[in-house]
Amino acid sequence: MESSREAPPGGRALPRKVQRLGSSSLIITLPREWARSHGLRAGSLVTVVEDGDRLVVVPGANDRVLSASFSLRHINLCKHLGRALFCAYLSGVDRVSFYSNRPVRQDLLERLSEAARAVDEEHISVSLSSPYEVGLSIEDPVGDVASSLANYGRSLALAISRLSEHVVNNNMGEAELESMYRDLRAQAFRLLRIGSKGFHMGLSQDHLSRLLMAGIGLMALANDAYYVLARDVLTLIGSMSESERERLKFLLQVLEVSLVATSAGVDPPSVKKEEDAYYKLKMVLDIEDQLGDVVRASGPAFSYVLAKVLDLARIVKNFEETLLCYAIFKKYSENEQGTGEAFQLRER
Repeated sequence: MESSREAPPGGRALPRKVQRLGSSSLIITLPREWARSHGLRAGSLVTVVEDGDRLVVVPGANDRVLSASFSLRHINLCKHLGRALFCAYLSGVDRVSFYSNRPVRQDLLERLSEAARAVDEEHISVSLSSPYEVGLSIEDPVGDVASSLANYGRSLALAISRLSEHVVNNNMGEAELESMYRDLRAQAFRLLRIGSKGFHMGLSQDHLSRLLMAGIGLMALANDAYYVLARDVLTLIGSMSESERERLKFLLQVLEVSLVATSAGVDPPSVKKEEDAYYKLKMVLDIEDQLGDVVRASGPAFSYVLAKVLDLARIVKNFEETLLCYAIFKKYSENEQGTGEAFQLRER
């Protein structure tokens, strides 16, 4: 933001009226959208740089601490403590507080501790600040997006190499696979947090928009998965029995209904609709528990296509989880008018 009426290259002019404060001070107001996009509120510190005949306003400071507070009196929030913590982690929040007007139940404390371990055990600490409040401190991972992405790629390559070795030697158990998966997931979460921290940005609409952008990215993957599935169905449908075609039709209909439900829960945000969408999709994903029996009782064409259906369902599940996170934060966060009750953002 500058005092000149001429915008700098790549910028835009934002003329403001000079007003008097007291007997000797002059003030100007900051444009609302600009202040919000940089996480500025009443009491935030900015730096005013004198540059010839211009004054440049530089928002924020790199060591600013963002904190979020949630009231545990909301039943839906208590159901989704892990998701609230996960969203705070991805959105760049440094301190999270869950408070109540009565002593915090032990089961809620245990659930938050378990969620912290699942998201990033190394960088999230959980403590009972008082009998009425649980505090979480999130330490930023060391590294930048580029190097972290490179490390993630190498880890994924090692996991694939290990699986290739197992195909030949049959020497990898489920415990090892689960351990590798947890490590890869933790790396992905850290990478997303590093990318979401941004530059001089607070937990504003920009951060919530990142959740939607993540959903868009997942849907792009779902588009590709759908294309591959549809192409295979066109090729193999003649090799399926009538009963197999009916089962495939039912699974596709469940996917369709689930996507319709989750889309309806975006605007306005609805935790209930996103939950309903997830439970509908679970009917498809539950097949994985009996996958061996299903494959043995089916022909090769149906078994192959079923695997593609499950691939698509897993992507849709992640998409719906993302929109559920968005609905939780959007519904229970402090909105633009400041009327939210469950969530408050503070800068220290």
